[in-house]
Amino acid sequence: MAASDPHPLDALRDEAQTTLTPDVRAALDTLSAEHAQLLTGTSWAAGAEDALRTAIGMERKAQMEMRIGLGADADALPLRKTTALADMTLPDLLAEARENRVMTLRVLDLLLDTATRRPVRAWTLGEEVPPEVYILSLRNRLRRLGESVAEQRLEG
Repeated sequence: MAASDPHPLDALRDEAQTTLTPDVRAALDTLSAEHAQLLTGTSWAAGAEDALRTAIGMERKAQMEMRIGLGADADALPLRKTTALADMTLPDLLAEARENRVMTLRVLDLLLDTATRRPVRAWTLGEEVPPEVYILSLRNRLRRLGESVAEQRLEG
């Protein structure tokens, strides 16, 4: 990104001015339902495990971004014990991807709820941002991650 290029957050900040957070949250439910359906596939390309590991890892990172912003409020969330992604088989990764998405949305919901009681920010694209900007960034990231996983599903 050159010094004269707009920061990626500029477009998200602009979008946040004209977008209702509950609408984006509802769109995430739709996106997640489509993702869950995708994960029911039984025929996958050779790169599926790597794509799933990457997507799961990036979602876990998003959860961490939100947990940090939540501070002590994050203590209300359960801690999930998981196996290292490198040790998971394809069926394990598919199950983990589904469970991980549920947790991502759960952390997001706590972030949004907490924001109704006190100022809260989450880290994305190199800056701390308010929830109405963060949710747009998360939507875009989850869409891209889902597309990368979808590319590994074979027809059939």
